[in-house]
Amino acid sequence: MACALARGALFLLVLMILLGGSGAPWAGMTDPDHKHNLSAASSGSVKATTEQEICVFCHFPHNANPAEPLWNHTLSGATYTPYSSGTLFAAAPGQPSGRSKLCLSCHDGTIAVGSVRHMPRGGGAGTIAGLENPLTGQFALGTDLSDDHPVSIGYDVGNSELAPVATLEANGLMLDENGQIQCGSCHDPHDNTNPKFLRKPFSEGGQGAVLCRTCHDKQYWSTIANQPHRDSLNQWNGAGNNPWHVPGHDKANDPASTPLANSCENCHRPHSGGNAHLVKGFGEGYGVSEICLACHNLNVASKKDIAASLDKMYGHPVKSTAAGAFHMPERMGDGKVREQAANLGNNRHAQCTDCHNPHAVSAGVSPDIDDVGGTNNLASNVLKGVWGVEPVWPGNWGQVISFTEVDDIQYQYQLCLKCHSYYAFGTNPPTDPWGLMRGDGRLTDQSIEFNPNNESYHPVVAPGKNDFIMSTTNGTFDYSGSLLGNLTPGSTLTCADCHSDDAYTGAAGTVPKGPHGSNVWPILRAPWNFDTSGSGSSQEDLCFKCHSPTTYGPDSVNDGTARTGFSIDGTYNLHWVHSVVTFNSKPCVACHAAVPHGWKRRALLVFGRTAPDPSPYFGFGENRGLDSRIAIGGPEKSGNWKCCNCHYYFINFMGYTTPNC
Repeated sequence: MACALARGALFLLVLMILLGGSGAPWAGMTDPDHKHNLSAASSGSVKATTEQEICVFCHFPHNANPAEPLWNHTLSGATYTPYSSGTLFAAAPGQPSGRSKLCLSCHDGTIAVGSVRHMPRGGGAGTIAGLENPLTGQFALGTDLSDDHPVSIGYDVGNSELAPVATLEANGLMLDENGQIQCGSCHDPHDNTNPKFLRKPFSEGGQGAVLCRTCHDKQYWSTIANQPHRDSLNQWNGAGNNPWHVPGHDKANDPASTPLANSCENCHRPHSGGNAHLVKGFGEGYGVSEICLACHNLNVASKKDIAASLDKMYGHPVKSTAAGAFHMPERMGDGKVREQAANLGNNRHAQCTDCHNPHAVSAGVSPDIDDVGGTNNLASNVLKGVWGVEPVWPGNWGQVISFTEVDDIQYQYQLCLKCHSYYAFGTNPPTDPWGLMRGDGRLTDQSIEFNPNNESYHPVVAPGKNDFIMSTTNGTFDYSGSLLGNLTPGSTLTCADCHSDDAYTGAAGTVPKGPHGSNVWPILRAPWNFDTSGSGSSQEDLCFKCHSPTTYGPDSVNDGTARTGFSIDGTYNLHWVHSVVTFNSKPCVACHAAVPHGWKRRALLVFGRTAPDPSPYFGFGENRGLDSRIAIGGPEKSGNWKCCNCHYYFINFMGYTTPNC
């Protein structure tokens, strides 16, 4: 044994001289706990039966494989599936080369650990006793490297989210002589100072992953305050999927296992991640959102149970397992990462990362309708760093065909319109997935509807055109008091003010704001149907979150104070007449667009009877609504309307007589 140890020490000395190494890391190879010490003296479970030499499992001083450095282990002949991504700056990697191929001679799990070109003490090729089997388990990467960090790939020097090469070298990381990333860029197989032979410690005591962040300088990650994916102390309670499922990071109710401590490995795994971009997966088959929903439920104290919203009757199809229902970003000619508009039409999907940038998100949603100061249409903190589109608006009710891509949205509608407009589907809108849309069953183009050049629209893109001032022969009346929740005629809204979970009660609760899912079609926060404001309506209906039900709804009154623009001389509330007094009380959609985003006429008014407007905008049946022959587009405001402005049919063909006409 003494002779064998002496030969091993001499071999170590020769290798240090040949490879220019210092003595300190190499001395660690003799440590029985060193995982790459495969000698019989090792304390590990993978070791030789009797062989005492240490280096021979990988190196041999004479007649070694031409591969550096003096390689002795049998190389694998496997063909690998390399990592690929549409967001790479560098050319996609091919088959592993250089020293990564040496590591894979053991770590692809196809070659016996003890298979060498030269047996110790002058023997030929063979297998060292005790090591006749390949590696298995987490240390065997297999031949599918598509979910492993790319190797044998050029460092993306054109990527602004990667640190300069000089920074890598100054921080102890290395590229090979061809400027490529190899296994050895992150791992030093001889130095086990850090776990898994990492060249840098994974954790730095919070906001961790010092190794990952030496190369990856992700935009927003370090600059945004209160970044929950970086700073949170939330813990897993042990129920459901383990969100971290990495040895050492996976204990329930453990204050040392939090987003702050786990950092990059909250979401990513450098080996066997399971999804694109090395994002961890759970085998549930719905893409990168698997890891998001592992935390965003009540099994982790994230405060918002988004998983429950998505499981409601109507929701964005985040949990779809359809092959095309995944996030498919590409790096465009300008270097930005987006999905091509042409691709969106054939890849209707909704992954969490389509709406949220996990490196930029911070706490805070858009203000609610009843918040002090009212609402606005700005993108909230949870949408920071997301790309969207700004339409080039045409005239009234015109088709939008030109869009400007926005890298970091300013307004929430810019996010929604990248899917719900011509930008995504051109002239071929998708069908309503729940089959409830009237007309041809297709979704409408919301860039047409919210166009601020339209005659009317809900104020999502710009403040509305109704000033809530009514001038009549009896004077001027301000009916802005019919707006609720601190809204004013100059207010703007976000899509999420109407499209949210029906159980949402405010930012302090566990139910999230936003169009994740709802039990009310189509992802509405309160009931709305073709009877709203009619005989079966309720003050809980969606319209009455903003518009006073005592002015417009089934409980409206005519006391001379509940006035609207639809009045006679400011004293006779004609909404009250139509909602309460007349036979078969009329719902909103009898006169107003059934898709109330926006419309070509003022006040969202649609024609029925003769030459009705198309469905789904006119949704009440041809025997209801405004006759197309009336002067609805005339110069007079509605406060000065007379019955003959609306009831053309009854007056001219049925012989009805009405006052003031």
